Amino acid sequence: MTTSFPRVALDEDHHVHSTFSDDAVSTVADNLRAARDRGLRVICLADHVRQGSPWVPDFVAAVRELRPAPDIEVLAGVEAKILNGEGELDLPPSLRGVDQVLIADHQYPGDHGPVPPQDMRDALERRECSAADVIDGLIGATLGALEQAATPQLAHLFSLLPKMGLDEADVPGPALDHLAQGCYRAGARVEVNEKWACPSPRTIRALAAAGVPLVASTDSHDCATVGRYTRVREILAAVPAAPVP
Repeated sequence: MTTSFPRVALDEDHHVHSTFSDDAVSTVADNLRAARDRGLRVICLADHVRQGSPWVPDFVAAVRELRPAPDIEVLAGVEAKILNGEGELDLPPSLRGVDQVLIADHQYPGDHGPVPPQDMRDALERRECSAADVIDGLIGATLGALEQAATPQLAHLFSLLPKMGLDEADVPGPALDHLAQGCYRAGARVEVNEKWACPSPRTIRALAAAGVPLVASTDSHDCATVGRYTRVREILAAVPAAPVP
């Protein structure tokens, strides 16, 4: 099933965690079984990594054992946070066998490393920085991160903003266009994320207008939620037809 604008396939799930992530409860096999039961055509099994994660070869091997699966494409992905303002990613040195790198804004990418969102909220309240500067820094780091991965996918874009007391409506239209053009040039795709209900319809409009591929994801941590979309459908139904102001 797809929407008329933008076109996002809802019989795919491009962000599914397994027990290789310490906060998930289902195995890669459990997730694939659920995806097949729900008639999905694509599933990207993706787990959280850090620079020192030693288990990536085991994860890749576990995903490889699931292939080929009848009527469904099975991808292996890793999710890494942006570390700093330059866009450095928290990735291990070898990604052999990984199909997709999911880029996440779990913490604010500060000049000297990741900053907890509550610390940024406090700094904004104390007026030690401005919302405009924080948003510019986040977008700049995100664009830098796109250059660090051969197959980048932005995971839950802008989910960090409300954690810092900001909103996607605070992002100026020209900044959205700049981000969208950068995604297009980098060959990145961007998720519409069920768990975090982001990005907003306005952001999606800017991305789609720039020709950026959009994919649906649940960010599932339990196979019971694989391929189940409610908030994604609502977001897509609200995408404005007019350009972003």
